Amino acid sequence: MPAASASHLELVDRELRAAARVITGCPASTPAFALLSEAGMPAACTRRSVVAARLLGLAMSLPEGDPLRALAESTPPRRLKTTTGWRDRGREALARVCRGGAPLTFEARLATAGPPWRDVPGVTIVLEVGPGGRRDCHPDTRREAAESRLAELPAEATWIWSDGSAADGVLNGGGGATIISPNGDIREVRVAAGALCSSTRAELFALRAALEELLNMDGRDTSLPTVVCTDSMAALALLRSGPAAQRTPLAADIWRLLAALTEGGQPVTMQWVPAHCGLPGNERADALAREASALPQHDTPIDGGTICKAVARDAARAWQQSWPDGWYRAIWADRRPGPVLEADRAVAVDIHQLRAGHWSGSAQYLHRIGRRPEADCPQCNDMGCPAARCRVCREEADTPRHVLLRCPALAGRRLRRLGNIHLEASMARDDGAVAALAAGYRAQLSLIGYAP
Repeated sequence: MPAASASHLELVDRELRAAARVITGCPASTPAFALLSEAGMPAACTRRSVVAARLLGLAMSLPEGDPLRALAESTPPRRLKTTTGWRDRGREALARVCRGGAPLTFEARLATAGPPWRDVPGVTIVLEVGPGGRRDCHPDTRREAAESRLAELPAEATWIWSDGSAADGVLNGGGGATIISPNGDIREVRVAAGALCSSTRAELFALRAALEELLNMDGRDTSLPTVVCTDSMAALALLRSGPAAQRTPLAADIWRLLAALTEGGQPVTMQWVPAHCGLPGNERADALAREASALPQHDTPIDGGTICKAVARDAARAWQQSWPDGWYRAIWADRRPGPVLEADRAVAVDIHQLRAGHWSGSAQYLHRIGRRPEADCPQCNDMGCPAARCRVCREEADTPRHVLLRCPALAGRRLRRLGNIHLEASMARDDGAVAALAAGYRAQLSLIGYAP
């Protein structure tokens, strides 16, 4: 795909559009960008950049001297000016996401994580603090649940609070940690996590740096347990799969350090805590992580997963910025729709069609495509044509904008559902509101004798 021509990409996009019409129920006349977006399927051009960057990252993670790495590092002359291969396209994609322009260091591939039968006893990973720690609970409730759980852990221990930070979830990562010794001494750790870095990877950098610092401390009491607190559920879930299941050198290093900590029978408890709820240790680690994100990043290696995530986000953003101004862009601006979770297929189709701008329940749309001809005008795209007027209020054409935002017959439903009758296009992000207004419009048609 990285070397595919525009005509070949169009063949792929054609199949994607056919699949998107099945997923959404949108008609063939729906603009391609809106159709693919509603189906959660980015255009093929975005996938091409991701595949090229992934291939480049995998090749550069191989040992020096490997034939594939040598091929990735080379720059041979092009045989065809119009054909760009995975090396050039991957470099272009990485240059777009790495705004600094500094050369990147790629993380070496992990050869082996160790035999699956080898375990590290003494390490306990806990991913919850009780029902009060759920994300939908009030911050005070979450803090109280965390404090209650932490009170059950040994007070006479070495406590580590760690956190990670990454701008937009993929840029300029930093990790920070606070190490509190049983005698009250406090050490703070800051570490750069890479120019391209996911939030989870930044958390892992913070954990590794904190464990290394702890192991190198002079006079450390090896008879006391260690408690590690972090707000990264993803990082702890990754580590919980065990040392043999790790696929990156970073996670394998953390398990190596944990094994070194527990060699003398010293237990380690890794405890998840809710974020941003007023826990002093977590707040301080968060501040250290933000400070660490400003450290020089060029020497910190990046991994293939982060490369794919960053390039995919950049390519999707560029594709979205290419959308023309109009109804659909007014709805989403710089956001993207999630899946429509309505159980009723007909309701889900109404939501997709109304947002995409081509609704089969609209008289204007049906007249435009010749499915609602009139004696004086069999078919036209004139918004002022009498055949295109809203059959409920007769004020203007019943476009999706009119039905959702303007039709006076639906003002009561807008008020009850959204608390206002003067709405912006962004209200169409609410699946339930769109479904309610579509159902209200069809009910009004039934009242005046039209088939819904």
